Amino acid sequence: MTSKEAVESRLICSFPTRFVGAMPVRQFLDFLPEADGRPVMPKVVSQEELFALLRKFTTNFDLVDTSGCPDPSVVVGGHEFQPTVGLYKSESTRNGVTDMSTMEAWIIIKPSVQQDPFIDPPPNEDFTTPIPCPEEDLLPHRVSKRGYYPSFESSDKQSISTRAHMVACTNAFFATQFRRFGFSILFCGSRARFVYWDRSGAVVSRRFDYTSNFIPLAEFLWRLNRASPGHRGVDVSVVPTSLPESQDSAIRELLGIGSSDPLYGYIVPVDTALQKPKDAEGRPLTTHHFYVGPRPAPKQCSLLEQRTRSFHAWDLAQKKVVFFKETWRPHSQGISTESEVYRQLHSRRIPNIPTFEHGGDMSALGTKTITHLFNKAWWRCTPNHKTRLPLVQHRIILGNVERNLSTFKTPKEFLTVFKDALTGEFHLHFSTHERAYEYLGLLHRNISMENIGITSEGHGLLMGWECCSSESHKELLEIQMGTLPFMSGALLDQSTQDKHHVLADDLESFLHVMMYTMVRYLPSETNVENRNSLLKIFDEEYVIDEGGRVIGGSRKRKYLADPEFHIVKKFTAPLEIATLLGQLCELFPIRYNATLKLIERHTPETRFKTRSDLLACHREMMAYVNFSVPSSEGWPDIDIRDFYTIMPVNRYGF
Repeated sequence: MTSKEAVESRLICSFPTRFVGAMPVRQFLDFLPEADGRPVMPKVVSQEELFALLRKFTTNFDLVDTSGCPDPSVVVGGHEFQPTVGLYKSESTRNGVTDMSTMEAWIIIKPSVQQDPFIDPPPNEDFTTPIPCPEEDLLPHRVSKRGYYPSFESSDKQSISTRAHMVACTNAFFATQFRRFGFSILFCGSRARFVYWDRSGAVVSRRFDYTSNFIPLAEFLWRLNRASPGHRGVDVSVVPTSLPESQDSAIRELLGIGSSDPLYGYIVPVDTALQKPKDAEGRPLTTHHFYVGPRPAPKQCSLLEQRTRSFHAWDLAQKKVVFFKETWRPHSQGISTESEVYRQLHSRRIPNIPTFEHGGDMSALGTKTITHLFNKAWWRCTPNHKTRLPLVQHRIILGNVERNLSTFKTPKEFLTVFKDALTGEFHLHFSTHERAYEYLGLLHRNISMENIGITSEGHGLLMGWECCSSESHKELLEIQMGTLPFMSGALLDQSTQDKHHVLADDLESFLHVMMYTMVRYLPSETNVENRNSLLKIFDEEYVIDEGGRVIGGSRKRKYLADPEFHIVKKFTAPLEIATLLGQLCELFPIRYNATLKLIERHTPETRFKTRSDLLACHREMMAYVNFSVPSSEGWPDIDIRDFYTIMPVNRYGF
């Protein structure tokens, strides 16, 4: 089991410099609407009275001591990080004492003020009005009359442990619920803080002594107690639902949902860009459609990585199964929505992409992050020099997606699906990925196992275009995008500063997807130890630097720098796949092998392409893949499920 200190370090690194503070308490209260009827507040309280007083101002909630009852969603690396107190809606159904999936808010209590993870500005400074400081945007710390304020995030060992505890609970809260934002309270000795969380960061209040001034705590709890679900951060566009008894079992079977699993209704915007707001007779057209589907399985990963959910859902209007996808996308001019990208792809007749039915942003319901709004606030202790874009929730409905890549049935189907996603139909002059790149200037930027789908006929689909960017927007290509296990080693390299995403990064991701899927799902005589060693290439630990850039990928760079990498050679596969894998691996050493780079740099120009040129276009990779699939016609169609071996699942759920 990983040490708790190492787990805490990983949790801290997953949420770097995202705490915005210290917001004045009075201003923080405005996150919730005012509420009438608040009980009389005591002037002075003791720590022993705290729990009883909390109940007085939370009459609509059940306050439950959760400190000794772990929830699997808050067990990280074998260590427990559950809240001290959970706030549940009164009479709500929950699974056990600690159930992050039904918690409305949570409280963490630490016995000592030394465990406070944050450092406020000096208490004798007047923070009721802004401090004019024209130089503050240029300095590493905010300037006061007495010099620099320290970093808001304390580096003390106890403080780091508390902050990791907060992050672990937050990750589980958002992973198991339909949430736009959420609230928590932190007590350290006699001091308290409020925290507002969304998917781009956290706003932390200035701390206060609740024993000598209970008013802020009582006011916050009463506002939370009386607030509507929407004001508490619940995603009101998702609601528990049910199907008519006559249809329930048949639809559940089509969706692959158990008879006792809960069902939810999802609102998805109509693609208004292709419609008029009124019909021919002047009547308003529908702006949203309603779908029924399951609760997605949670992934134990950082809140900042919890950007996408997808699953099959039931279209009530058209009586058919469709593919539902929800993404929290960067919101800025110049960044196309995934809906817009699919319209462009279909307009240019790009092959092997899902049918786009409709979709759009959910901003009309307030599903947009707001923590970025406080990056330049006068009360912020440490100005944030890295501009972070807000995120907005985007939903789309796609057709033709029956399965994902991990469910391929035969080795032949695996190669066919992979070929279709990369190269399109064999007779086409241009490939799926290449057409988008050549005709529209789009780089996909998120080639992953989840973004390669399979049709009912067993053909492949390249989907998941929410991260794509045009080559004409160089500033967007500097923003790191992708799914970490399949992201190129170059994009994750700490020594590569201001790295732009290029075509070679997408091509490398195709290879990583192929390698991972083969090792995990393809029948093989390779022993479990060697297969686990191969899978670790894609499940190594990552850190996030202060600029929000993910650093890691050393194992990927090592195996690609040397095509004879012994671990890769130990994997046995059908001849056609083993040959293809070897050919593809030989394309990439030029990116990571220093000797090859040096040789190429000193080689006179010739009429022949250099090795790095082979990664500047699709043709070499396409030629290998296209050649491999026809040669597999003689393969027996053996169902791999007859040989399936359970392999460890990584923290991303695949």
